Amino acid sequence: MSPEEKERMMTPKPPVDTPQLSPTLQLSSLTRREENAVIELRRKHASARCASALRLFSECSSQYTIGVVWKCREMKEIMNECLRRANTVEDMDRARSIVLSEKLQRLEQTKDKPRTLI
Repeated sequence: MSPEEKERMMTPKPPVDTPQLSPTLQLSSLTRREENAVIELRRKHASARCASALRLFSECSSQYTIGVVWKCREMKEIMNECLRRANTVEDMDRARSIVLSEKLQRLEQTKDKPRTLI
């Protein structure tokens, strides 16, 4: 594999668009469950951005059993480098703003609902 092709495989695709949030919104307004959703969303986006590198390693590892450690070392390094580049602080903030915007939409929808006592 040529160095240019390796670099192309290590470079993740562009990130997803993020919603614009008001600057007064505090990022600490997420619960622990929502923070876990942020982490899972970031992982999902990173996997989508590095799909070609993941597919390359997956195809290599499906051919070998124990020899995967030696035979697929280069593909594993490419995959790990792509995932490292796709998991930055900006990507975490991007995922956090997506979860926050979804939370705000849910709060807006339930805001005018009448509450009943049981």
